[in-house]
Order: sequence, then structure tokens, then C-alpha cells
Amino acid sequence: MNNNFLRAAVALFAATCATFALAQMRQPGDDVIKPLPPQQKNFPLDQTWSLRDINDKPIPAGLDASLKIDGNLRGSGYTGCNSWSATLYPVKDQHLLLGPYALTKKQCAKDIMAVEFSFLSALTGSPTWDLVNGDLVIKGPKGTLRLARSL
Repeated sequence: MNNNFLRAAVALFAATCATFALAQMRQPGDDVIKPLPPQQKNFPLDQTWSLRDINDKPIPAGLDASLKIDGNLRGSGYTGCNSWSATLYPVKDQHLLLGPYALTKKQCAKDIMAVEFSFLSALTGSPTWDLVNGDLVIKGPKGTLRLARSL
């Protein structure tokens, strides 16, 4: 047998073995193109946001409720009746973590107190946040808030 033929046969055998080994290492779905993970956004700190609706229902006309997270991760604002503040952390995967909050004790009309309760409740339970068409949208197990940037 000539040496060139023997070398070619060994090379072919090695290539076949390598191809077989690679085929055995493949996992189901390896040929599927997977989307890139979403880019993490930075929460817009030091900006005040005014509440526009809760659970897709507009808040009563003339009612001013707001949210701001400052650079020290201190959340604060107004509920339409009372001022509030709390530690409010934007965390991984665009979630918010709310610490215990302080709230003034003023009593207002029932509809305004209902907005206050819904507003503060929606911030609990590690809701997600996103910027959608310039609005800040907060969605969680206890409700959805849509807030517009204040001047």
C-alpha cells in the first residue's frame, strides 16, 4: 500500500470521527436562532412623574399624584391626599423594591383615598417598570400605573 493512500485514509477516518463526535455533542435546539436578552434600562432617577391612570382608568380630573426616585434611591411623592416617602430600589430585570413607606395622615374624600390606596399598593410586590412612549409604566401583582414626566 502506498503512503499517500494510507495518509488520506487516516485523515478521512479522523475527519469522520470528529464529525460524529460533534454530532453527538449537539443539543436539541442548537440550530434554532435564539433572540438576544433584552437590554437593561436605567431607571430615570431624579425625575418627577405624575400619575395619569391606574389599571387603564384615568384618575379624577384635578387630582395630582406623583412619584420620584432620587439618586439616593429615596422614593417620594404625593398620593392626591398625602405625601409619602420610602426607600425605592430599581433592581435587576427592571423591577422595583419598595421598603416601608412613611405617609402623612390627612383624610380626604373616598374616591381620592381609593386612588391613594391603589397607587401605593401598585408599588408593592416587586412590580416591573418600563418607559413606553415617554411614559413610566409600573406593572405588578397589585395593579398597573401609568405616569407622565412632570416639568
